[in-house]
Formats: sequence, structure tokens, C-alpha cells
Amino acid sequence: MTSIYFSDATLKSFSAATKGGKSTIKIEIETADRYQMASILNQLDEIKAEQQAAKTPRKVPAKKTDAPLLALPAPLKQISYHGDDHE
Repeated sequence: MTSIYFSDATLKSFSAATKGGKSTIKIEIETADRYQMASILNQLDEIKAEQQAAKTPRKVPAKKTDAPLLALPAPLKQISYHGDDHE
């Protein structure tokens, strides 16, 4: 469970709305201390990062096999040379 700690800040207002089956809660917190504000914003940023990390699937590294390559590498590019005079 995620929580936010604020000691010198006060809860100014809150509201909730539901639209299309999803609910949104808006919370306003008021503080006069800029360090307290920075602390709350850092906590919110950490919560957002944790939620994003939980949503993104972890990539499983591909296992390298000792099997021989079955395809030939792409051929070298054929660059034509027309001499020194370009008229």
C-alpha cells in the first residue's frame, strides 16, 4: 500500500468524480514550507515510478545457443566507380 507523509502541510480540499467506470480523486494540500512541498513531490514521483515499473513487463534476455548460423550474412554493397570526372 502506498502512503504519503506530510507533517507541516494541511489538507485544503478533496473531491471525487466517476466517469466511464473509473474514479478520480483530487486532493489539494497546502504548505508554507518549500522543503515540505519538495518532500511531498518527491514522494509522489517515487509512487509514479513504482507504478510505471510494475506496469512494464520485464524483458527476458535471449538465450544464446551454440547452434551454427543458418543464413549467410548480407552481401557487401556494390558501389559503382565512374572515374575521376563527374560530368
